Amino acid sequence: MNSLNILIVDDDRFVVSALEQKINWTSLGIQQIYTAYNIRQAKKIFEETTIHILLSDIEMPQGSGLELLAWIRSEGFNVQAIYLTNFADFNYAQKAIELQSFDYYLKPIEFDKLEFIIKKAVNKVKLSQIKENAIKVGQYWQHNKEELVEHFWHNYLENNDTLAREEIQEQLRIKNINYSLNDCFLPLLLDFFPYKLIDNKGIISIFDKENNFHNKLKSIMMETFKNDSIRLDGVLKSSTTKDEYLAIFKLTDNAFEASSRDLISSCNQLIATINNQLKCDVQCSIGTSNPLNKIQAAVKALQVARKETIDFRNTIFCFETYNTNVNNYVEPNLQLLEHRLEDGNRLSFINKCYQYLTNLLDKNALSHHVLCCFRIDMTQLIYTHLKKKEILANKLFQGKISDLLLEQSSRSIDDLMIYISYLVDVSLDYMEFTNSQKSVVNTIRDYIDQNYQENITRTSLAQIVYLSPDYIARFFKKETGISLVNYIIKKRVDIAKDLLTNTNLPIHSISDKVGYENYSYFTKLFKKETNYTPIEFRKMVYSKSETS
Repeated sequence: MNSLNILIVDDDRFVVSALEQKINWTSLGIQQIYTAYNIRQAKKIFEETTIHILLSDIEMPQGSGLELLAWIRSEGFNVQAIYLTNFADFNYAQKAIELQSFDYYLKPIEFDKLEFIIKKAVNKVKLSQIKENAIKVGQYWQHNKEELVEHFWHNYLENNDTLAREEIQEQLRIKNINYSLNDCFLPLLLDFFPYKLIDNKGIISIFDKENNFHNKLKSIMMETFKNDSIRLDGVLKSSTTKDEYLAIFKLTDNAFEASSRDLISSCNQLIATINNQLKCDVQCSIGTSNPLNKIQAAVKALQVARKETIDFRNTIFCFETYNTNVNNYVEPNLQLLEHRLEDGNRLSFINKCYQYLTNLLDKNALSHHVLCCFRIDMTQLIYTHLKKKEILANKLFQGKISDLLLEQSSRSIDDLMIYISYLVDVSLDYMEFTNSQKSVVNTIRDYIDQNYQENITRTSLAQIVYLSPDYIARFFKKETGISLVNYIIKKRVDIAKDLLTNTNLPIHSISDKVGYENYSYFTKLFKKETNYTPIEFRKMVYSKSETS
C-alpha cells in the first residue's frame, strides 16, 4: 500500500503546530505532514507533491478553504477533505457537501474525536487505492489477454503443419485462453493498397505516414462489427507482406450462421470507414465459419481463393461464391492495340485495355493467371514498340517505381491499369523527347561536359538516354557534324589546354584530370588535336606571355 500524505492549512500557526504535535500520525498510517498558512502556499504544495488528505480551516484572510477545495476539484486531484471551523454556518456546510468534502468539524478541537475522523478518511483513501490498483491490474490483464489471444492465433495459423486437437488444447491451456474445439470462428482477409503513384515520378505509402495503423484498424473494426453476432478476437498482420491483415471473429452463438447479407453490409461500411479515416483502399474477403480445429485449413483456402480472384479495389469477395473453374487466356486484339501505340493515342490504348479486363470480369472469366498473361502481352507490346524506336526499354523502366508497380500489378484491375498506364505514359513521353533529336544531343553534350574525366563510352551514354549505342552514335554525328568519340576527345583536350595555360599542375596530373590514366596515350591524342605535345604547348604559352 502506498504511504499517505496530509496537508494542514490554517492561518493560525498555533493551531497548525498543535495538530502536528498532538495527533499520532504514525498510527494512522500518515508518513508525511505538510503545512500551509494560506491558499497560495497550499496550491503550490499540491502542484509539487501528492496529497491524500486535506485538513483545512474555512475562514482565512487570503481566501477560504472552500475556494481551495473548488480549485482542487477543478484540477482533478483525488483528495479527502476535512474542514475545521469556528462557525456553525449552514451555507458553509452545504458548500462543503457540494464540493464532496469528507467531513466538517466544529472547533474547539477535541483531538481524539478529530483523530477518529482522520482515521475514517485514511481508510477511505486506502479503499480508493485498492480500487484503482484493481482497475489497473484489470486493464493490464485485459491488454495482456488480447496479446495472448493474438499470439495464439498467429502461431496456430502460421504453422505449416496441421495441429491435432490435443495440440490445440495444450496451446489453449498454456495461454489460459477460454476456447473450446467446438467454438466457431470466421476469418476475414483484408488486402490493403497503400501505395500512390505521383506524376509517374515517385510513390508514397500510407504506411510511411501512419504510425499506429494496426491499433487504428482494430478500433475501426470493433466499432464496425459491434452490432453483429460475432466478436472480434484478433487482427493479425501477415508475416509475408505488410499489405495484408487477417481478422478472426468468434461466433457468439454457435447455432448462429453468419448472414452473408449482414456481413457484406458491415464490410461495405468497413471499406468506407478505412477509405475515409485511413486514406487507403482495401479489399475484404469473407471466409466461412468453422470450428476451431478446422479454421487453419479454412484460412489457407481463403488466402488461395483470394489470390486467384481478381476484382477492383474496395470490393468484397465471399468464399462461398468462389468459382474453382480454370479460365483460359484469350488474347485481345493485339494488332489494334499496336496501332494505338504507333499513333501515340494513349487514351484509346488504355481504354481498350480497361474494356478487355472488365468484359472478362463480367463473364467471370478473369483470374490471376489470365491477368498475368494479359500483363505479359501488354508489356511485350510496349517493349517491342520501344525497340523499333531503338529505345532500351529495360533501361527506361529500371528502378524502384517500375519494380513496385510491377509487383502490385497482379493484385487488382486497378493496379494493373496503373502499371499499364505508367508504361504507356513513360514510353510515349520519352518517344516525344527522342523525336526531338536536339534534346537528346543536348542531354549527351551536357553529360560529357560534366563528366569528361570519367570513362565515357557509347554504351554508357546510351544507358543515360535509354537508346541503343549505334543509334545515338548515328544521330549525334548527324546533328553535330562530329562523332561522339571525337567530341569527347575535343572536350578533354580543351580542358587540358586550359589547365596547361592557367595552372602549374604536372602534366601527368592533368592527364588524370581529363580522363586519361595513360600519359603516353594522352600525349599522342593531344598532339594529334593541337600539333603540339603538352610540354611544347605549355612552353609556347609561357613564351607568348613573356614577350607580351
